[in-house]
Amino acid sequence: MKAVHFGAGNIGRGFIGQVLHNNGFELCYVDTAQPVIDQLNQDHGYPIEFLEEQQSTVFIDHVRALHSLNQTDQVLPEIQTADLLTTSVGANNLVRIAPTIAKALTTRFTEKQAPINILANENIINASSLLKEHVYQELTESQRQLFDQYASFVDTAIDRQALAKEIAGKSVAVVEPYYEWVISQSQWNPETGVNLQGVTFVEDMQPFIERKLYIVNAAHAAFAYLGSLFDYETVQEAMQDLTLVKIVHGFLTENKAYFQQKYQSSEAELDTFIAKTLKRHGNPMLADSVHRVGRSPIRKLNSQDRLVAPVKALAEMNLPYQNGLKVIVAAYLYKNADDEEALELQQLIEEKGPLAAFSQISEIEGELAVKLNPLYNKVKEDKHYLIEGEEHA
Repeated sequence: MKAVHFGAGNIGRGFIGQVLHNNGFELCYVDTAQPVIDQLNQDHGYPIEFLEEQQSTVFIDHVRALHSLNQTDQVLPEIQTADLLTTSVGANNLVRIAPTIAKALTTRFTEKQAPINILANENIINASSLLKEHVYQELTESQRQLFDQYASFVDTAIDRQALAKEIAGKSVAVVEPYYEWVISQSQWNPETGVNLQGVTFVEDMQPFIERKLYIVNAAHAAFAYLGSLFDYETVQEAMQDLTLVKIVHGFLTENKAYFQQKYQSSEAELDTFIAKTLKRHGNPMLADSVHRVGRSPIRKLNSQDRLVAPVKALAEMNLPYQNGLKVIVAAYLYKNADDEEALELQQLIEEKGPLAAFSQISEIEGELAVKLNPLYNKVKEDKHYLIEGEEHA
C-alpha cells in the first residue's frame, strides 16, 4: 500500500509517517523544504528519536519525497495511485495544496473511479472538512458529484509532541512516546480496503477534537504566552513557576466544567487527562521555546480556537472563566519581532485599541469585552497584576 502525505515536518515524519509505516505503507512525502526532500530521497527513509529516559531510535524506511511546487507533474500520478492521502501542513496551508489534490483526484476518479480516504491532521477543528471546502472550490459541479461518490474527507484529532534536531547535518524527528490519532468512523470509507491499526475510530469526533484543543493545545499555548510575558525562554521553564501553573491549572479546570456539562464527561477521567497533559508538557527532556509554541497568535486567538472558544462557551453556560481571561490577556500582550502575526497583532492594538482587536480577532464583545478590557490594561501596565490573586477578579 502507498500513502501520499503532504508535509514532511515534525508531525508528518515523527507521528503520521510512523503510524502509516507500522501499518505497512510505503510513504511519498510532498513538501517544499528541499533539504528535507533531498535527505529523504538520499536515505530512502529517516530516523525518529523518542524522548524518554532510555532513549531509543527507529528508522522509517520505504520513503521517498517530492517538491510540491517544482515536481507537480510527479506528485499528480502519486496521488492518482495512492491508497491513502494525509496531510500535516498547517491549517493555513490547506488552501495551497487543494488545487493539486483537486486536479489529481479529478483525473483519478474519471479514469478508474477508485475511492480514497483523505485525512487532514491539523490543529484545528474539522480540518478535513475545511480541506474539502478548498478542494471543492476548484471543481465544477459534475466534478463535485464524482468527489461526493469517491472522495471521503475524514476528520481527525491528533496529539503528540514532535520536535526536530539536526545530527550530522540531517534533520531527525524527536517525539514523545505518547500519541493519539482519533479518526471519524462515520466519514471513513471502508470500501478503500485500508484498515489502520494503532489509531482510534469514534462515531462522534467533537468531544475528542475539543478535548485536544481546549486542554492539550490550550495548556501548551497558555504556558507559552504566560511564559513569554514573564520572560521565560521555554514552556518547561515557565512550568517551574508555580504562580503560572496555578493560572493554567485554573484555566483547564474551568474548561473541564465545559466538558462535564456539555458531554457529561467523567470528572475523574478529565482530571487524569489534565494531569497527564501537564506532565507531558513539562517533560524535562523537552526544551520547547515559548516562541515556537506561541507563534501565530492571531490564529490562536480566533474565536473558534484553543483560548477564546472555551471561554466564550463557558460564558454562554454561565460558568466561571476568569483564568481563561488571564490567558487571553497574556496572548494579546505577546510580542515577538520575528513573528509576522505577533507584529500585526501589536500594530492593530496600537492603531485601533484593544477593544477593536478583541472584536476583530476573537469576536469578543459585550460583557466578555467589558471584563477583558480592564484586565488587559492593568496587566499591560504591570504584568504582576496577573498573579496577585483572585481579589482583583
